[in-house]
Amino acid sequence: MKLPSFADPKNLVVHEDEPEVIELAPGETSLDFLQCVYRSVKQPMSRRMRAAIEALPHEHPRLGAVAIGRMNGDDFAAMLERAIARSGKADVIQQIEAEYEGPEPMAK
Repeated sequence: MKLPSFADPKNLVVHEDEPEVIELAPGETSLDFLQCVYRSVKQPMSRRMRAAIEALPHEHPRLGAVAIGRMNGDDFAAMLERAIARSGKADVIQQIEAEYEGPEPMAK
């Protein structure tokens, strides 16, 4: 069975004689640095994974819901008050005292 390239032990070898230096140009950002770290085969896998996780939200934005509405000169509070008035009065639930009709609790 042939192993995928990321699981092949010969691809996980870090050469001790080569330094783990990552150099950035003056105009590069922290995202550029993280990308250099996770793309470097000289870095340990745990460091590469952490850099990839940290860079992920900057490379692929999250999907989110956006509400679209129209405001025709009124503020939100005025619109809310009108909506409440249109809906009528809310039903009020009356509290009723109930008596317990089950067996008597056991004495200690």
